[in-house]
Amino acid sequence: MASNLREHIVAYFQEHQKLVEAGALELLLDHSHPLVVSREVIERSDGVSPFVTREMVEHVLADDRSGGYAVRVAPERPATGPAPPGPVAGFRLLQDGYVPPTAGETPLDAYSALFHSRYRALSRLLRGRPGLDNLRSIKELRATDGAASVVGLVREVRETPQKHHLILTVDDPTGSLEVLVPRGSPGARLTILSDEVVGLRLEFSKEARKLPRAVGLERPDIPPSRTVGRARRPSRAVFLSDLHVGSRSFLTESWSHLTEFLHGRGPAGELAASVDYVVVAGDLVDGIGVYPRQEKDLAIADVVEQYAELGRRLAELPERVTVVVIPGNHDAVCPAEPQPALPHNLTRGLGSNVRILANPSTFALDGVVVSAYHGRSFDDLIPALPGASYARPTEVMKRMLQMRHLAPIYGDRTPLAPSGRDGLILDTPPDILVTGHAHTYGVDRYRGVLLLNASTWQAETEYQRMRNIVPVPARAALVDLATFGVTTLDFSEGDPRSTEVAA
Repeated sequence: MASNLREHIVAYFQEHQKLVEAGALELLLDHSHPLVVSREVIERSDGVSPFVTREMVEHVLADDRSGGYAVRVAPERPATGPAPPGPVAGFRLLQDGYVPPTAGETPLDAYSALFHSRYRALSRLLRGRPGLDNLRSIKELRATDGAASVVGLVREVRETPQKHHLILTVDDPTGSLEVLVPRGSPGARLTILSDEVVGLRLEFSKEARKLPRAVGLERPDIPPSRTVGRARRPSRAVFLSDLHVGSRSFLTESWSHLTEFLHGRGPAGELAASVDYVVVAGDLVDGIGVYPRQEKDLAIADVVEQYAELGRRLAELPERVTVVVIPGNHDAVCPAEPQPALPHNLTRGLGSNVRILANPSTFALDGVVVSAYHGRSFDDLIPALPGASYARPTEVMKRMLQMRHLAPIYGDRTPLAPSGRDGLILDTPPDILVTGHAHTYGVDRYRGVLLLNASTWQAETEYQRMRNIVPVPARAALVDLATFGVTTLDFSEGDPRSTEVAA
């Protein structure tokens, strides 16, 4: 696993136009959360040097030990109990998206810090792009430049009433700027969202009254070529989501088919024996009061009992399997994103093979880097993107990767937590991005990233019918972590029917 992670860290610094020295790299690899320390090193080294030295990493680690480290990460919280058998050593938490609020900071100050954090992190990824030459701050722009580039956070997008050009208002730490995106230009063919960070190549008119024209637009995006992690031993992971334990619509029979498969009781027993991990991307229980009149859909009306039942269901999985869970919007944690890991008083009944993480979280499975996010922002992104739908969730996930952000839009259906750092940035490109929430199922790839929208284990509810969401339940994505081959297993009717997806 260390070799794969080494390549990820080197690529991370390269994307930020930094070269990491060997001594610095070894220190990072020895740390329990190397990506968090790497991000802090980048934060502190802007414009200082193109090299990351051992001394720079030691300085960050010294602050961590003394309590002065600006970004702390809570460790994963397994339930108490004896260490489970099986390949637990192959799991490693790399980055916890949850950022605790800063003591004494007002919400207004915290939101200001949040967006400054977003701008800093994503603008770093855009610097040095060939399409953004003569990069300036907004304050430094002059009409006499003729041509220049800026990186800005999009505050507003509006359309001119007659010719249907776009006018963007973008901000950076030095000021605001209005930019014309002419109809028919490459930028106008892209849907630009509020609160995303973009790079704009500008041309200025000699007429002072005219707005600068955007003749090019760049997003942070995933590098087109990069090193992709692979397990160096035979290993597989099963990806699930949206269990909704406690709902009357929980698919008890399909869940039993899944557990039978994982125990090797059936024709696919040899395949099941290679499964070392199960990842559940949120909405572990159905919760209480999440939507109007939910109580009539509940089989278990007490949320504590729902989590007790969740413990019983997860205990039906083989003890040799490491189970990784994150919360979703139905779970009993703060709904504002990023969400903290579930508290111990609700998860004490989960087995010692269960790793309880925040939403989102990034972790390694045998060296394969996985980013898990429940996907609440689908509710904002699908209405905002032409042609997007819950039936095609991976198309929305591609847009997340292009923006390098999981939930950029502020003030819509996805509540964002006020904090000093934006924990929803895809700071390092994962090998696998898994989401849920849509209650559908999707497998796709984008620039080397395997995209999985994991299936639900809840049948259609009246609320979903009202919202015209047609679930695709009881599917499991079985990923070979060494080859990245994907097998879709359908547990809706007994022994799994399998469909191979090309590696």
